[in-house]
Amino acid sequence: MIRIPLRVSGVDLDDDVTLELLGEHLSDLAWSEHDGGVVATLHTPAENPVATALAAARRITHHLPNAEVLDVDQELVSASDIASRLGVSREAVRLWVEGLRGPGGFPRPVGTIGNGKSKVWQWLAVNAWMQENYHIGEDEHHLSAQQIAELNAHLLKVKQPIDDEWEAASFYHRSVRPQAERNAHFHVLLEQLDEEILSSRAKGHMHWAIKMRADQSSWVARYLHHDAASYIEVSPELEQVEELT
Repeated sequence: MIRIPLRVSGVDLDDDVTLELLGEHLSDLAWSEHDGGVVATLHTPAENPVATALAAARRITHHLPNAEVLDVDQELVSASDIASRLGVSREAVRLWVEGLRGPGGFPRPVGTIGNGKSKVWQWLAVNAWMQENYHIGEDEHHLSAQQIAELNAHLLKVKQPIDDEWEAASFYHRSVRPQAERNAHFHVLLEQLDEEILSSRAKGHMHWAIKMRADQSSWVARYLHHDAASYIEVSPELEQVEELT
């Protein structure tokens, strides 16, 4: 599983109405509060975790109109935090940091706090080092640095509640069903569309929807890139995807 913590503003976890909305629509996310900030943590086995996290961010802003998904939480930790998370002494952490114990190569700190007196690290880097060398820590995966940068870039554009088109797209598997004899063919194609559209150059700039045409003769994925509209049409009669403009 890939663990993705998202920093969210505009959410009050002490509000009963908010808690009801979270339980009804966003219960697949783990919600917590750290130092006055709210974090929504997503666990996903998806092959494209960036697209999955972006879809989760859009759901958050849709169901919680005052919410804004800021970025991926860096989970900065001090030496004391590392010791607490790993269940070891602070002295053990100091020895690892200074290369006096273990294989060396402890992750470099990403900054300092307290007028430069205390160093801080990204937990994902520390956890990976501990897993590799001592087989302790949290048994989970994290986004790579490149994936974090990519997701953060897209999250800058998820500022307003999603529109009806995105809602239709993100819930197409519940609202639209092909005929039984076409199930395998269409589900494969729809998964490909879900992946390919979100991983295209236009991702982060678009709103899109997957729907069945009125005559039920084809499926259409529509996305808007700035002011230009493009269509990808999937015909149930043809084993191909046709791009139309």
